[in-house]
Amino acid sequence: MPEQLVCDTVVLSNFTLAGALDLLASRYGTHLICTHEVMDELAEGISAGCTALQAVLKYVADGTFGAMTMDQDQRRIFVQLLSRLGAGEASCIAVAGTGATVATDDRAARICCAERQIACTGTIGILKAACLDETLSGGTGDKILDAMIASGFYSPVNRITDIL
Repeated sequence: MPEQLVCDTVVLSNFTLAGALDLLASRYGTHLICTHEVMDELAEGISAGCTALQAVLKYVADGTFGAMTMDQDQRRIFVQLLSRLGAGEASCIAVAGTGATVATDDRAARICCAERQIACTGTIGILKAACLDETLSGGTGDKILDAMIASGFYSPVNRITDIL
């Protein structure tokens, strides 16, 4: 498991809308980090009517998930990345540093992580890892993925059990 998992808005939304945010809480706890830029994006989603996303902000507020503010060096990297990425993804990469893993499904962000030699995973990788370490059964992983797809997630796989 990574020292820290810095999650972007889409990954958090996928788990939240599938009713599986508690999986992230139990698996990562305070090792799951939300940047303020990601929290701002979540707030925009809430104001647009997706009230389920309030659960993520509640987990940050009560200390279940960690929060991170960028320092001056990270802010400089963040500003550079904004020409290629959205604010949420750019902030995750800027704060990731050594030992942290970025959780994103965004292709451009994943390419940027590779260029910077930052470990990354995504929604599918987290579900797969949870099944491999038996936090979830394969069948439960499939059900969560089905719920994510029903909520609008474009998944490269139809079943987690196909990639275990």
